[in-house]
Order: sequence, then C-alpha cells, then structure tokens
Amino acid sequence: MRVVAGVPKLRSKQHQHRGGVAILYQVSSDLTIEQNLITDGANGSSHQAVLWTIRSPLLVSPLHITGVYVSPSEEEIEEFFHTLTQQNHYPANEIHIYAGDFNAHVADERENHITLQEGNTIPRGVGDCHKRHFPSPSDAVPITTTRISSPQRDCLLLRMLNTTSFLILNGRFEIYNAPISYTLSNQDEAANNDYNLIAKQHFSQVKTCYVIPRPSRTLRSKSGPPTDHIQ
Repeated sequence: MRVVAGVPKLRSKQHQHRGGVAILYQVSSDLTIEQNLITDGANGSSHQAVLWTIRSPLLVSPLHITGVYVSPSEEEIEEFFHTLTQQNHYPANEIHIYAGDFNAHVADERENHITLQEGNTIPRGVGDCHKRHFPSPSDAVPITTTRISSPQRDCLLLRMLNTTSFLILNGRFEIYNAPISYTLSNQDEAANNDYNLIAKQHFSQVKTCYVIPRPSRTLRSKSGPPTDHIQ
C-alpha cells in the first residue's frame, strides 16, 4: 500500500500531529494517480482541498476524488465551499467524488434536487437527526459574519449539493432500523460530519458506503491514530 499526502494541515509546530488529507491506494502497474492541490495553504488558510485523478486501463474513464477538510474555526468558509463547487467540471461520463471532513451536519435533510420519480430509486439517507445538529433553514438570513456557525456550515453543504446535483452517500445503504454509523465519536458526542458525495447521475454505480467499525477508545493502544474520526 502507498499513501499520497495532500495539503498539510496547518497547526502549531509544537503540536505533535499536524495531519492533512491523503489518499491510500494499492501499488499497481495498471494504476496511476495525478494530484492537484486546489487549496495549498499558501494564503495561511486551514481549509484543505486536493484533487486526485485515478487512471487505469481497467477503468473506462478516469475517476476523480476531491479530498476535503473544512476548518470550523477558519474564516472564508463560504468562499471555500464556492471553490469546491467549481471543481465539478468533468465530462458527464467521468465519476467525481468529494470525500472528507466537512465539519457539517445535515441530519436527515434531503437534497432538494431529487425528484419524486428519482426518490423511488434513491433511498433516503439516515442521519443523526435525533442529535442536536440541524442545518439552518433554506430561507435563513444571508451570512454576513466571518465567524460562521455550525448550522450555517450545514446550510452551505446543502447548497453545494443542490447546486451541483450531488448526493450524500452516507446512510443510504443502511439496513432498516440498524444503528446509525457515526463518523465522529468521542466522550462528548457522536455525530456525522465526514461525508462521501457523488453526482446523482452516478449514484447507480455505487454498491455500498459504510463506516468501518473500530475498537472503543478504551480498547485502543496508545500508539493508535490520535483522532476521534472513523473512516
């Protein structure tokens, strides 16, 4: 296996784990990965966006993956979501996936570009709607402050989905009445704020999307990953 590291996450040099988005793939002579830094941190921003284009003779068309990290404490979040939206410019036959930590919670909100007919083939996503995370309503007042609240980030993600006709894959392949698979779990809360997104036209190509379970924090070794996020 090999890791292609993207943009390093900006933190204090004294911090032990500086992090950053990356992609893990199996080394193969039939596989090539091209990397393009969308937001490289040169302007001091903690937001991260990296595009990986995967090519192989085994693929009919290239596969594009945009790795994302939205910093909740950073300014210009609205502009960053606009930058992400602009990445959706590939030919209709080429699959593009957004994946990463959006620091947003859409609860059980449904993308409003799904028609009644499409609703018969696109299952409704299961979210953490019973928690305290609810996005701002679509008719909320415009964002005028640099410090954006969590509900406003939620609304920005929903706006991006509806602008690009993308879908959230999380929670759409769950067994009926199965426990919610959270992507963030710590002593304070359990929530979904890491998402995989795909264009509505390519949804039928996805067979499953699930959260890989892991041992609880009390069972993990001290040398384990220093994160409360789950893949």
